[in-house]
Amino acid sequence: MQAVTLYELNTQIKGFLKREFSEAIWVIAEITEIQQNRSGHCYLQLADKRDEDDRIIATARATIWAFTFHTLQPYFETTTGHALRKGIRVMLLVEVVFHELYGYSLNVRDIDPTYTIGDLEYKKQEILKQLEQEGIINMNRELPFPLLPKNIAVISSPTAAGLDDFMNQLINNSYHYRFHVHLFPAVMQGDKTTESVIAALDKIYEYESFFDVVVLIRGGGSQTDLSSFDTYDMAANIAQFPLPVISGIGHERDETIVDRVAHLRVKTPTAAAVFLIDVFHEQEENLLELQVDFVNEIQDLLHEEKTRLLKIVADFKGLLSSLLIDKKTGLQMISQRVGYVSAAFIAQHSHNLAQISTHLENRVTLGFTKQKNQLNVVGRNVQQYALATLAEHRRRLDLVVNTVKYVDPRNVLKRGYSITRLNSKVVKDITELSSGDCLETQLIGGYVKSVVIKND
Repeated sequence: MQAVTLYELNTQIKGFLKREFSEAIWVIAEITEIQQNRSGHCYLQLADKRDEDDRIIATARATIWAFTFHTLQPYFETTTGHALRKGIRVMLLVEVVFHELYGYSLNVRDIDPTYTIGDLEYKKQEILKQLEQEGIINMNRELPFPLLPKNIAVISSPTAAGLDDFMNQLINNSYHYRFHVHLFPAVMQGDKTTESVIAALDKIYEYESFFDVVVLIRGGGSQTDLSSFDTYDMAANIAQFPLPVISGIGHERDETIVDRVAHLRVKTPTAAAVFLIDVFHEQEENLLELQVDFVNEIQDLLHEEKTRLLKIVADFKGLLSSLLIDKKTGLQMISQRVGYVSAAFIAQHSHNLAQISTHLENRVTLGFTKQKNQLNVVGRNVQQYALATLAEHRRRLDLVVNTVKYVDPRNVLKRGYSITRLNSKVVKDITELSSGDCLETQLIGGYVKSVVIKND
């Protein structure tokens, strides 16, 4: 059996591929890795995936040399609005290359951006269809927008120029409205955008009750970095977020999936700030209009009430005059009758009143006399009780005075006793003393100091 070297085998393969693929061929594949080195060359890892389960069934390395990449990159980005990046499908015009040492690879000579546009649009429509089937595509749009969105949660890169535009517009608004803005930092371009924005949404959700609205700001980035805002995960999170989300990611030409599910899409971060200011101004205008309408209605009502009251007063005056005349005539008749009846009544009861007066006078005189006697008795009893009480308290006071005199230390000293102290404390027991202690003994005439000499 004749054998060949590996180099000879690779040389044969190289020759075969060169004959079979003498001309460049269009290939459709997905970019799974992409890297550009310092020299400007771009290296790709391409893959083909099965539609049923997205499993990779073929891979290949590809190279776009610097002089070609400098032409293809701006052409692709300008046409599609997206950068060449990981995860997109492309149609490439490639030259099949086989090197004895490095093996099989592809040299990219051209790219068809229209294919990628169609594929990206297809994927976008599939995501929108999935969101619609799940019933969440319009959830954020259907949320009621707050009347005065004063507390604003902003998701943006801290260094984004659009964030400065947004803040300057809010702070320096001509109506002098005041907003409370809190920034939740996030990566707004690149592979980590979706993960970072969702993390910021999760943090805002923890303080949902503190905020009225969420503003997503990206301004200042490249128009080709919008692909991260076409992902299902970010769109699903925004669509189901419990606060209205305003999308101001700084582009005018294309509508991303995030724009579609957000409560409101504006072209730029500045436009987002203008919208919030306009909401306040509109409410202020409505309030002023209501105030004017209210004042006018009150004035009309007061005028109507004044006219009605004047009519009532006029009617009341006429009615009152007629009533007074009728009542005056009636009163005159009643007065005459009362005079006659009163005279008869007084004559009939004058004798009875005299008897009652005499009887009451006798009863009052008797009552005063009885009460006077009782007061005299009570006065004598109170006087006797007071004298007895004073005598008892005087006796107790004398007893206390005698007791105090008896226990007075000076009287005790006069009887021959003394008081011994150690360090200003009275000595009560000899066990409290030690040899060498300096004692102070108080006698009737003064103090004596002594030193303890104690025999054990």
